[in-house]
Amino acid sequence: MSSKQTRVLLVEDEVSEASLYADTIREAGECDIDILGRIEGGIDQLVRFNYQLVVIDGSKSIPAIQLLENIKRIGPMIPVILISDRASVEEAVQAMRLGADDYFQKPLNLDVFRLSVRRALDRALTLGGDDGQNSTIHLLHSCQVISSAQDPAKIYSVLHSYFNRELKSPHSAVYRLENGQVVREATDSENISDRAMVEVLDIALAASSPTEAFRGSDRVTHFAEKSQLTPGLFIFQFHCVGDDPLFFVTLSPEVPRAIEAFESRVKMLKTQIEVTGRSISQFRGVQSLAYVDDATGLYNMRYFQSALDRVVSQADQSQKPFAILFIDADHFKNVNDSHGHLVGTRLLHDLGLMIKNHVRDTDTVFRYGGDEFVAILSPCDLKTAEPVAERIRKSVEKTTFIEGIRFTVSIGIAIYPDHAQTQKSIVEAADRAMYGAKRKKRNCVFVAGPDWLKQDEPTSLGLKVVQKVFSKKRKKKS
Repeated sequence: MSSKQTRVLLVEDEVSEASLYADTIREAGECDIDILGRIEGGIDQLVRFNYQLVVIDGSKSIPAIQLLENIKRIGPMIPVILISDRASVEEAVQAMRLGADDYFQKPLNLDVFRLSVRRALDRALTLGGDDGQNSTIHLLHSCQVISSAQDPAKIYSVLHSYFNRELKSPHSAVYRLENGQVVREATDSENISDRAMVEVLDIALAASSPTEAFRGSDRVTHFAEKSQLTPGLFIFQFHCVGDDPLFFVTLSPEVPRAIEAFESRVKMLKTQIEVTGRSISQFRGVQSLAYVDDATGLYNMRYFQSALDRVVSQADQSQKPFAILFIDADHFKNVNDSHGHLVGTRLLHDLGLMIKNHVRDTDTVFRYGGDEFVAILSPCDLKTAEPVAERIRKSVEKTTFIEGIRFTVSIGIAIYPDHAQTQKSIVEAADRAMYGAKRKKRNCVFVAGPDWLKQDEPTSLGLKVVQKVFSKKRKKKS
């Protein structure tokens, strides 16, 4: 195995252990090893070099599971071995579910580790050739990963990895045809470090008129030649979830020598994607029955925890905050007592729709229970969340609902991670802020503070009641 063929990334922040692991990896097979002591920039490095194996020694500074998830999103077929000094059954199961090839607990058995590395490198060599047989193996492995996908993003990730290998093109994106317009659906995860490349893809695709390239033809691939103004493109047309056609586009591809064999493999890939897409659609249909509230049509609390898990993970990864709005209808029991529960249910439906209309499509609104609602705004900071909450409050206050009914809402805001650093505490912070608004005067907005656990009453700032968060101390403004 030549060093030109095989490249290994070792993520380890301890110099002595990095040296030991590197020596053991070299004993398993001849290869070049890059060692990273920190993960900053590690994902970009993964993209720049075609690694055949990644070994991660998890620590406080290296979140192994998070890094594994990022790697598998970028390159689902890259073998990854995890090492942990705080190993647990739960983490091991999670690692394997995310696609880890092996999981070791310290102290490390070097003989077993060496054997695991050997297997991973052998697999990389098997899948690394350019002949038709190895391309077929690569295709079958891609189809296997696609078949287990539960969301389109996973399928897109496999396509980025597959065509990067086939066409030697790391810059790619997925586009959707909506109402006759081609719009970008997703870029290659976080692979494009130079965001200008995304704009180049957009411009080049618009110039190539992809719908015209496939009109009146059963072809699924198209190579657009380079022009004076635009680079060459490869376009793959397919369907996944929904009826809108999708276009996978790569920038400046290498055209395969055996083009007919390549197109045959891509048709097999297309078939697998469409089968999986139908399965995802059916799963979502069943899922919606379990996760949608009958009265309001919003997501219910069964889905809330799953959504919260996702946005916390995204916030930790991106270092961008998100907001939780806790919204409660004031004196709503009086409405039910006076007008009956059928009218009350209709009002809750209209209130939920009003809340949803005041947030972005990327935000999520839930019926928390009774007359309480929760909105997750992600990403979102306090400067953005406050006006949104205030618009919801004012809109409800000014609206005359069915049978001439009028009521108001009290809203609590909490920002992750400014006000709380765990899933449970961020919900409690928003909930407590909402109850603070109710205790004060109702029909107002409160913002949680970092010391909310110690507060009996949030701070009042005139007609609009909020708590401001500063770096080290809280200041009051008249």
